[in-house]
Amino acid sequence: MNDSTMKFLRFGILDFLFWGYFAAIIGFITTYFLECGMSSSMMSLVVAAYMLAAFLGAFFWGSLSDRKRSCKKIFIPGLILMTVLCIAEFYLVKISIWYAAILHPLVGFVTPPLGSLLDAWMLRSFDHDAASFGRARGLGSSGYAVAMLVLGQVYAILGFGAVPFASLAIFLVILIMAWKTEEKPFETVKRERKQGGVKELARVRPYAFLITVLFLTGLSIAPVNNLKIVILESIGGDVSILGIDSFIGVMVQAMFIFISGNLRVIPSKLRMLLTTVFASVMLACTWFAQSPVLFIIGTLFMNISYGLMLPTMREITEKNVPDHLKNTAHSLTDAVYGSFSAVLALLYSGMMMDTFGPKSVALLGMGIMVIPVMMCLFDLLKKNA
Repeated sequence: MNDSTMKFLRFGILDFLFWGYFAAIIGFITTYFLECGMSSSMMSLVVAAYMLAAFLGAFFWGSLSDRKRSCKKIFIPGLILMTVLCIAEFYLVKISIWYAAILHPLVGFVTPPLGSLLDAWMLRSFDHDAASFGRARGLGSSGYAVAMLVLGQVYAILGFGAVPFASLAIFLVILIMAWKTEEKPFETVKRERKQGGVKELARVRPYAFLITVLFLTGLSIAPVNNLKIVILESIGGDVSILGIDSFIGVMVQAMFIFISGNLRVIPSKLRMLLTTVFASVMLACTWFAQSPVLFIIGTLFMNISYGLMLPTMREITEKNVPDHLKNTAHSLTDAVYGSFSAVLALLYSGMMMDTFGPKSVALLGMGIMVIPVMMCLFDLLKKNA
C-alpha cells in the first residue's frame, strides 16, 4: 500500500471518527435539553450563546494555529477540553437546566472550530489536492451519518444515559489516532510579513462575497438545523426519526463531498448558486411538511447544498487568501455559516416557534434566501455576460 493511500485511509478514518464523536453528543444535545425540561424559547437562547461562542472560538483557535504553525498541536488539547466540558455538561444540566447557560457556550467555544482545524490539517497534508481532501472529508460526513442513525436508535432504547459511554469510547480512539498522525511542516512565513486579520480578509473580494452569501444562507437555515427536533415533534417525529433524518441526509452530503474533485469541472460560481437554491428547497419542504417524509426530503436537499458548499468554500479560500491567513479564513467561513448567522437567527426563532408555530421559521427563511440566490445569480450572469 503506497504512502498516498495510507495517508487517505489515516485521515479518512480520523475524520470519520471525529464527526461520529461530534454527532454522539452535539447531534442530540437539543433533544436532551428538551427532555431535561427546557422550553423552546430558552433552548433557542442557549444554542444562540453556543453559536456566538463558536464564532469567537473560530478566531481564537484559527489564529492560534496560524501563530503556532500547527493544526495538530492545537487539535489534540482542544479535543481533550471538548470531552471534559461535554461530559460535565451532560451530568450537570440534568441537575439544573441553568447549567446549560454556563457550560454550553464553553462547549461551543471549543467544539465546532476543531472541525475547521482538522479540515485545514487534511488540506495541507494532501498538498491542497481537492479530490483527495473531498474523499477523506466525505468519510467524515459518513461518520456523522452513521453515528446519528445508530445512536439515534440506541438512545431511543437505552435513554440518554448511554451518551457518556458512547462518546468516551470514540474519543479514546480519536485521541490515539491524532497523536500518531504526522503533520506536514508549515511553510516558512517571511518575518517582515505581519499576521493579518479580518480587515485584510475583507479586502479579498472573492472571499468577502463568499462570506456574505454564507452569512445570509446560514441565517435562513439556522433555526431549522438547530431546532430540528422541535419541528419534527410537531409533525409526528421523535429522536429515532431525527437519527434516520440525519443519516439519510448526511450520507447524501458525504457522496457529494467525496466526488467534489470531479465536480470542479462545474464553475465555482454556478456551484454557489446551486447551494443557495437547494437550501431554499429545503426550507420549502419544511414549510409544507405534514409528516416526517417531506421533512426528510428537505434534509436531502440541504445536505446536497452543504455537500457542494463545503469543498467550494475551501477551494475559494485556498485560491484567494494569503497563506499566513488560511487557517483563520477557513475557521471564519465555518463560523459565519454555522455560528454567527445562527446567533442572530436563534435570538428570535425560539420565541417565533412558540408564538406562530415551529414551521414559521422556514417561511421567514425562504424570504431571506431570496437575497443570496439573487446575489449568486447576478454574479454568475455577470461572469458570462
